[in-house]
Amino acid sequence: MSLEKLFTGSATAKILDVLWEYQDIDLTLTDIADEAGIHYTTLMKALPLLEDLGMVTMTRQVGNAKLYQINKDDLVVKRLIKFLNALNMRLAEREVSKQDISDHNKEMVLA
Repeated sequence: MSLEKLFTGSATAKILDVLWEYQDIDLTLTDIADEAGIHYTTLMKALPLLEDLGMVTMTRQVGNAKLYQINKDDLVVKRLIKFLNALNMRLAEREVSKQDISDHNKEMVLA
């Protein structure tokens, strides 16, 4: 499967971001949609694929409300998080590098 197919638009990525951020909390569909900043209908189109892939799981049902979490035990989720951590490290290093260059340029102007 291509990333384009998995991450159709940004809704899927937003859903995964929210579920990862609140990984220890069961979230309702409304909570997920609100936190992701997407319409409920968009969530209902994207969520079944994530469930089918085993990346998201319904943890329980309270009355009519279904609660969901990211599947931290899923190998793909583990690898995705590892990838995101590495990407964030690279971006942080890049920012530090830019800051160092900016500081160096300021020192040259002051000298």
